[in-house]
Amino acid sequence: MISLNRSQLTALGIFVAVVILFAIGTLFQGDRNSTSGALSSEPVLFEVVTETVHAIDRPARLTSRGRTEAFREVIVRSETGGRIVATPAIEGTAVAEGDTLCRLDIDARGAALAQAEAEYRTRELDYNAAVELLNRGHRSANAVAGVEALRDAAQARLEAARQELANINIRAPFDGYFDNRAGEIGDYLAPGGACGTVVQMDPILITAEIAERDVAGLVAGMPGTARLITGEEVSGTVRFVERRADPATHTFRLELEAPNPDGQLRSGVTAVITLPLAAEPAHRIPTSVLALGATGELGVRILETGNIVRFLPVELLSDDGEEVWVAGLPDPVTVITVGQDFVDDGVRVRIASPGASE
Repeated sequence: MISLNRSQLTALGIFVAVVILFAIGTLFQGDRNSTSGALSSEPVLFEVVTETVHAIDRPARLTSRGRTEAFREVIVRSETGGRIVATPAIEGTAVAEGDTLCRLDIDARGAALAQAEAEYRTRELDYNAAVELLNRGHRSANAVAGVEALRDAAQARLEAARQELANINIRAPFDGYFDNRAGEIGDYLAPGGACGTVVQMDPILITAEIAERDVAGLVAGMPGTARLITGEEVSGTVRFVERRADPATHTFRLELEAPNPDGQLRSGVTAVITLPLAAEPAHRIPTSVLALGATGELGVRILETGNIVRFLPVELLSDDGEEVWVAGLPDPVTVITVGQDFVDDGVRVRIASPGASE
């Protein structure tokens, strides 16, 4: 048997103590690693970027497609019959109220007028003589009244003959443009026959059919603008908003009246009417924030209490390109701006620290 001295026993004791301490330390470290592993097994939260958005007043406006129309358009018709002998007005040119558009032949109208004038002069002389006799006491008042009646009837026939002769000149009823000539020289016009059409282009109307959901708040007198497909833009005033909807389309006719002093704006041109409406609160958000819900509806994903994701459908009010105006969100609202396409309703997420998404 090997015998150990005191110093060797001391060294052996120290060695055994170190080994025991090392074993204890190893066991403790293993237990701590085991605990750390258990913590790391918890689910990792998806990280999103958010922005808090407040509702602001949105300058609202209504746009509607329509077309230009003449302010007035009248088919000018003859009030008597006759053959056309002259057409002074040229199609497409401006005419003033009273200008002759078509002229008919005089035929027997001149003779009829001369006869009516002669008859009236005779009746006028008879009446004057009867009054003189009445004043001298040689004629009764009843007799004078009968002569007066004959004179008045002759005067009425004279006025009718003059009007009949005047009617051979078919005239423009107002300032405008002569269009769509219906009769040529040599044509016979019966009473009521058309000579042509006069259209008033100043002011001009821009008309549109307004949907029933948009007609509330539209009244005559409100300002508006119209942009024509030909490039012109005009400002005007709402002249008329129909009170009764078209039973077939459920729309209401609206007329915007705009000046057209030079007549350059033509009738029948496609236009877009814009009407300013009262400002309304709405949210203005980046277009990229928009997402689709489970059933395909347009909306945004927001964060609620506890960083829980919720999808909210929105109404798209207008699209300005990089940003959109929407309605249907609470105010204020925390909108997910990055990562919204990768999270679902009810999921808890972690908000990225500022600058994390850069």
